[in-house]
Amino acid sequence: MNSNTNFIDFVSKTTDKLNSNNDIANEFRLNNLSKLKQIGLPTHRKGNEEWKYTNLNKFTSINYILPVVETKDSILKSQELSPKEFEVINIINGKLSKKNNINNSYINIKSSSINTLTTNELNKFNSLLSDKNEQMAILNSALCTDYIFINITGGNVKLLINFINSNNSENFILNNPKVFINIDSKSRLELIENHYGNKNSKYTSNNVLEIKINKQSELKHYRLLEESENAIHTNTTRVYLDEKSKFKSFAFSKGAQMARYDLKVSMPHEHSEVELNGLYYTSGKQHLDNYINLDHIAPHCISRINYKGILNGESHAIFGGTVFVREGAIKTDSRQTDKNLVLSPKAEIDSKPALFIYVDDVMAGHGATAGNIDERTVYYMRSRGLDLETASKMLISGFAMEIIDKVNINELNNYLIKTYINTLPSYKFDF
Repeated sequence: MNSNTNFIDFVSKTTDKLNSNNDIANEFRLNNLSKLKQIGLPTHRKGNEEWKYTNLNKFTSINYILPVVETKDSILKSQELSPKEFEVINIINGKLSKKNNINNSYINIKSSSINTLTTNELNKFNSLLSDKNEQMAILNSALCTDYIFINITGGNVKLLINFINSNNSENFILNNPKVFINIDSKSRLELIENHYGNKNSKYTSNNVLEIKINKQSELKHYRLLEESENAIHTNTTRVYLDEKSKFKSFAFSKGAQMARYDLKVSMPHEHSEVELNGLYYTSGKQHLDNYINLDHIAPHCISRINYKGILNGESHAIFGGTVFVREGAIKTDSRQTDKNLVLSPKAEIDSKPALFIYVDDVMAGHGATAGNIDERTVYYMRSRGLDLETASKMLISGFAMEIIDKVNINELNNYLIKTYINTLPSYKFDF
């Protein structure tokens, strides 16, 4: 038996263990298990563009055990990131912690065991997911035990969600957090989504996040990936924009031995705006896959994608940015760029921006670059009295700061400078 077969067998046995007296929940899990068996997990092969550069064998070859719900205070480790005025939610190993700090009346949180939900409620939580080519989301639905629903009912809300992964055993655990966020009309949410785990913890986190931004609402989203060095992280995020709504995102990725961020944004209504910014730093033998999709369905919408990567060691990063402009989506204005700074001859970047345009009267463009530090610029800086290491660090830092400088939360900005900028290496020249 190959690793995929063994893994599906583990999922099957686990769903049996999770079954309860609730026939609705049992049927839901079994339906998702059946889908998974039918379509299988994504395969790393030529022709499968979505997973062309990411091999899940490392994911499926692990002998997992069921996660243990950790309740000790030590699990909520001292976290340097604690911006003022932000409400805090902690999700530990896929379950909502009782140790949260919510005082804003505009935030309504419901956490339910899947065994207590009705068919309508289960369908609601999966409303932004399609049945086709959503294997990791289907896996999440087959194994998740709790659904977390967050409703923003008005005002200007600031919210920090800590996704904490904790495991003290020598075996890998598989966590499947699932969160649905609904932002009511004329509401504004600033959201920090923070993924981290204890330094040596062994775990895989397979996350699903669905976000609905209703009419004339705005979401400013900051995503931080700082998982354990041993961790595997997959994330399926689906965002739906209503008329005249705005979505501005910042994705900062640094941790995990292997990570996949699958983001799809749907714009089926007029006058919506999307801006996606990203900064990723890989080192050692890390593998990071950013798979970004924007779907322009309605006319008069604007989108921007601006990602930057810094690669070191023997790491491998992927950027797949795809923009669809459907029939009828006239007056679309879309731009995307991916720029990479490669600091090691053994590091690799696969960048694949793409446009699929099915209508006239649009503005769209894309571009991608990859290279190392310009020696002429370094020579100029050294001629002004800077040593080689200082000059190279300044250039690398300046490259990254273009993204960080856009963050207008002082505490978060300082945290990113400390954890990203201050830990960046210098460039090793051959001369």
